[in-house]
Amino acid sequence: MRLFLVRHGETDWNKKGIFRGTADVPLSDTGRAQVASLGKAFFDNPIRKIYSSPLSRALDTAKAIARGRRQERLITIDEGLTDIDRGKWEGLTHQQAKGEYPELYEKWLLTPQEVQFPGGNTLPHIQNQARAVIDRIQRESDGDVVVITHHVVIRALLCSLLDINLSHFRSFEAFPASIGQLRFEYSKWVLYRLNDVCHLAETKKSDG
Repeated sequence: MRLFLVRHGETDWNKKGIFRGTADVPLSDTGRAQVASLGKAFFDNPIRKIYSSPLSRALDTAKAIARGRRQERLITIDEGLTDIDRGKWEGLTHQQAKGEYPELYEKWLLTPQEVQFPGGNTLPHIQNQARAVIDRIQRESDGDVVVITHHVVIRALLCSLLDINLSHFRSFEAFPASIGQLRFEYSKWVLYRLNDVCHLAETKKSDG
């Protein structure tokens, strides 16, 4: 099977550098254009199922991909793909978080796997939760699958799927509306594509 890991399209909070987490922030105008491009990119792929985080920025991305194929029935919402709960950090800019929680902010940059967000959860929790979803998909699927989720979740998942310590969380990148691709071969996951945004070329051009 091919597993496509897709990050949702851009939101205004992405652009402003505001921590999102479980806050249900909608797609921006740019984000909506991006997910329309995603729909075109997946048009000819033999997708069997689309799994999405319940947050609207992810679900609307999933709907754009399904709409491009005229198959919205393919979508399954899974709570296990929800973004990390940043607790009291949600709604803060990076500068505000750094000012209010200087030690924790530095820890998030250097050793993110050790951070417990005040009023929220942890990176290991999110990783285990999302990996359980992928393991279930792998058992149940007999074809290509698209998973729509969040920046933190994708990075944590890649560490887990590729047997890399979570301390290397920041070794991966996934821009808004980017596509990653893995295949399960020889009893292990193999990374074929990461942070692919070639399908957004027209969007970038139209945005200047």
